[in-house]
Amino acid sequence: MTASTLSVSKETLVQTVTALDTAFEQPVEKDFVLPDYCPDVFRILKCRVTPQVISHSINGGRLTVDTQAVIKVMYLAENSGRINLLEQKMTFSKAIDLTAGCVSPSVSACARLDYVNCRVVNQRRIDIRGAYSVKVRVSAESRKQFVTSAEGAGIQLKTSQINFPSGRLCAAKRITLVEELELGGAKPPVGSVLWSGCRIERSEQRIVTGKLMIKGEASVELVYTPADESALSVETMRFSIPFSQVIDMDGLDESFTLSVKANAASCDIIPRAEDASRLECELVMLISCTAVRYSAGSAVTDAFSTRYECETSVCDQRVGAVPRECCAEFTRTGDLHYTDEALASIACARCGTGNISVRRNEGRTVISGTLAMSAVGLSGSGCAVFLENEVPFELESDDCFSEDTEVTVKNCSYHLTDDHSVEIKAELAVTGEVTEQYGVFPLEELSVLTDRPLAGTGGYALKLCFVEPGEDIWELAKRFRTSPRMITDENELSSDRTERGGMLLIPLIN
Repeated sequence: MTASTLSVSKETLVQTVTALDTAFEQPVEKDFVLPDYCPDVFRILKCRVTPQVISHSINGGRLTVDTQAVIKVMYLAENSGRINLLEQKMTFSKAIDLTAGCVSPSVSACARLDYVNCRVVNQRRIDIRGAYSVKVRVSAESRKQFVTSAEGAGIQLKTSQINFPSGRLCAAKRITLVEELELGGAKPPVGSVLWSGCRIERSEQRIVTGKLMIKGEASVELVYTPADESALSVETMRFSIPFSQVIDMDGLDESFTLSVKANAASCDIIPRAEDASRLECELVMLISCTAVRYSAGSAVTDAFSTRYECETSVCDQRVGAVPRECCAEFTRTGDLHYTDEALASIACARCGTGNISVRRNEGRTVISGTLAMSAVGLSGSGCAVFLENEVPFELESDDCFSEDTEVTVKNCSYHLTDDHSVEIKAELAVTGEVTEQYGVFPLEELSVLTDRPLAGTGGYALKLCFVEPGEDIWELAKRFRTSPRMITDENELSSDRTERGGMLLIPLIN
């Protein structure tokens, strides 16, 4: 290598980039005509549309997202306080074109209700119009190189020790669990399922070469009316369904850092025709896994030459911190009110989250959203009542949570505060990846222009420079086109910043 030749060494940076971030609206229209066995509609208690993402797949550069709208109308018949239920499921499919060259994609999708209007056309017919939005994000792999070292042509380097992503694996699996459940002896047989929900809790994940083993438990909650048509009560039950799954991930070993998400896409509970105290639960889970290998190394963050003009370009993403999975817990409360008459009792309450957003504000993470609170109970006259309210919330954390952070309700409790009000207490779990607030922007390209030599020093070996306390030695060396090491050695400095103000000797390179 000649004195004017620059030799540059690089490493490959495997970044996760956003290949698609979009949303689409799905209209929902349903004209309900009551079956003959249903009583006439006297008063609508609640019309609920629950949108669910039940599957997604990528084939031939096109993403297909399948969603389902579960429509449930709870109503009262004349001279009856018992809740009657109408239910219908509607499925939809949406195809989205992806950009060319989308490498190793992983998909996340969630649906939220925008609005629903329910109109009683007559006692036997109900017209429903609504819409829900589906937010879709596709992450993909991007490979870039960054400069780790260089020598020759009078090059001077500013370096930093970093941990950088050097490998990435993705896998997704759709799992259907079918489990037979049995009501407790004190519980009446099931008539209509007013609501069923599920929360997934992972208890263990283990890497076996090329495979990921996941164990956990699905906590299923059921709210129903009894099969006895004279019963006005609303009953609740909770079940736990253990699960264990193996997901193939070729190349996976203990050197990778895992990010695993398991969500319940749908949870259907159907009473058996021959015995309504025995139930069949069909649970669909979507599991997505991303594994990233991090390597330790040196990154060049700035450079100049003492002999030639120099050109550099910087990577567009910060590198250096290994994210970790974090969970924080918060509690929020809200009130439900019923003004028509006094409340006799509350049978059950539930709470869900929506409109989650994550932003940074003055060095802290602010997570905001809404809590949809609802309760079913009985009025003093013995009629079923449905109460609901939407409460905004905002959580702050010192941790730097990622944009895809999830907020789930771990537990929901309630109590009557007076004859007309119910207080709902929700225990929230915030889970997501946290990145420490440090890192560097490494150089992507580095070159010297050998046809543009710098002017000589005019024969001077030293210069005097007045400095303030705490000035960066690297910036001084860059200004005078000399070596940072020569400045620290000449002035017997123990750090890369000036310790006090005054005159500093700047050795020059001829």
